[in-house]
Amino acid sequence: MATITDDNNGIIKVYWADIRERVAQAEPVFADIVDQLNPDKTFPLYLVYLPYGALKGDTTSSYFPDGKGGYYRLSDPEAPKGITKDLGYGSDGSPMGMVLEKQLEYFIDLKHKGITIPWLIYSPGQFFPFSTILGCKSRHVYAPNGLLTVTSGVRSTFMLPNIGCNSNYVNLRRDFNVQRQAPKSLYEHWYVFKEIIQSNVLNCHWRSCLMYFSEKWVNKLHSDKAWISLKLYLHEVAWRKFEYERNRVYYDIAFSIIQEKRNLKPNPYLTDTARHLFTTALGGAPGYVPSCNNDALPANLLQRVFLDCYGLKKYIPTLMQPAHFDFEKSKYPVYYSLQNPSTYVFSPKSREGSSTIVEILELEHIMNIFCEELANDSNICSDTIIGKIAKNVNFNYFHNKADRQAVIRPSSDIPFADKRFEAGSLNGEGSIGKFAADAPFVRGCISIDSKDNKSFKCNGTK
Repeated sequence: MATITDDNNGIIKVYWADIRERVAQAEPVFADIVDQLNPDKTFPLYLVYLPYGALKGDTTSSYFPDGKGGYYRLSDPEAPKGITKDLGYGSDGSPMGMVLEKQLEYFIDLKHKGITIPWLIYSPGQFFPFSTILGCKSRHVYAPNGLLTVTSGVRSTFMLPNIGCNSNYVNLRRDFNVQRQAPKSLYEHWYVFKEIIQSNVLNCHWRSCLMYFSEKWVNKLHSDKAWISLKLYLHEVAWRKFEYERNRVYYDIAFSIIQEKRNLKPNPYLTDTARHLFTTALGGAPGYVPSCNNDALPANLLQRVFLDCYGLKKYIPTLMQPAHFDFEKSKYPVYYSLQNPSTYVFSPKSREGSSTIVEILELEHIMNIFCEELANDSNICSDTIIGKIAKNVNFNYFHNKADRQAVIRPSSDIPFADKRFEAGSLNGEGSIGKFAADAPFVRGCISIDSKDNKSFKCNGTK
């Protein structure tokens, strides 16, 4: 049931005049266009507030809070009639919406592998799903079912240092009634975080806020010529967002040509990883960054819990979260780890017994060849965005153990170049620990950074 009182909880029915200023803060261009259309009270909007870790939806449909601690789908018989009347057009997927506050993560959950693959991070001002606006009816289904899941806040998050020590973990059980066993992998950290945050002891007020458009908005987009400016704007946003996906086949051909030209016959797993590093540098896939605010999760609260309750004394409680990189705008690197793989392709390793150091040295060799060829003015991609990546992005390699060739940097160098790792908690107080240079994630990780930032010197130098 929707209410008309906005108390940052549940579902709120609003109109453009009520929400205009908040929308303008998130996406001012959209707000200006809608102002010209001046939608009245026959165009309702719905604000949906979701706590951290709540499911926003999956490839089947979206979830809506029922006000009793549970959720329903728009296709459920018990779904409120008023809401299904306005939003039921999205019962087979999702109504058209916009993120107003905090972040969402679209991810692939590979339970059998014990990993999640972050797919997209949605931030305030971003629309979903574009299929509602751009899609046309077809006899064929192209998207697989049951693949993508969406959560309020990020799912693919973890604490950099180990938090699985049983003698410390009992404190979380005692103080927050955490039911799960101590985590044995990075994949399991999120379950612990969610239990802590949802504990009645903390009364955490972190909420993401989504704004859903009623069916009349979508009908006007498709049928009213007066709304063409808004439809064109949304088309342009979608076109830019999926520009990498539209051109990916050409990049795949370019990589294949390079491998053939240079007689490169590497481990297929590492070739997939190298290509994924370029995808990450292009912003097509998220990398990982240390949490520096509470947009993706209640980071400050979690850090305080692990300092004060869990008793994390030796190491800084660094939280890692997925984020997209923009080589022209990002001021800090994103990171990828061989110990926490998130590639979209799963080629087998040709040498199962090889060490991480051997793999990262081979990966560095592959990346150098790719960068050298793609940066060449005669390459078919020289004038494209991927050619610019090869010329303007640094890839640096880290492990906590030294290699004889001095190609791999010590993990302990990371916080000296990336100051985001220095803070023990978001207010800079409470931690006397050090950076977890021996953490699994940084034992075989790659930083991706614009050369203009000069966070790390050029590849292979110290």
